Amino acid sequence: MSKVTRLCSLLVSLALASCVSTGTLAEHQEKARRLSHDLQQLSPSVDAREADRLATTAIEESAKLAADFKPFIHPWMNNGLVNVGLRKRGLCYQWRDDLFPHLFHLKLKTLDLHLSASKRDTWQEHHGIVVTAKGQRFEDGLVIDPWRHGGRLWWGLLKNDKSHPWKPLPWELTPMVLRPLLMPHLYPAR
Repeated sequence: MSKVTRLCSLLVSLALASCVSTGTLAEHQEKARRLSHDLQQLSPSVDAREADRLATTAIEESAKLAADFKPFIHPWMNNGLVNVGLRKRGLCYQWRDDLFPHLFHLKLKTLDLHLSASKRDTWQEHHGIVVTAKGQRFEDGLVIDPWRHGGRLWWGLLKNDKSHPWKPLPWELTPMVLRPLLMPHLYPAR
């Protein structure tokens, strides 16, 4: 076998070995239970059923996005493929923008959703969703990030996510795809 053939075989093997599995139904249910618990810890005012719905939706929709995007274990590898045109989608803001409507349509009463960004306008820019109890400070929220582990939803308290200094995304930077949800008075349904 030539060196080129062996190298190509190695690269294909590495690519296949690094594809993400989002887990079994039982694992999804356990993750949703843990996420719901963490959401309820934000405040005594958080409704447990609402936290359950948000958690289940976030876990399941992240897994569906992973099936669509077919990410690698290392998100930067997926970004590279998107950036050179070998994949159509899968950047962090696309994961966020695709997950957000599913959470928004839950019509949450005791939890608020915030579009957020970290290290904006740098090569390390990252996007996620911060969930707070209704009226709670953004800084006390919980980050949910479907991109970080390629569809295996990552979450954690904003203050503990030391690698990402999260900030609310300014309204003027709201993605066009989300504006009809978040600004219905400016983008009425047709």
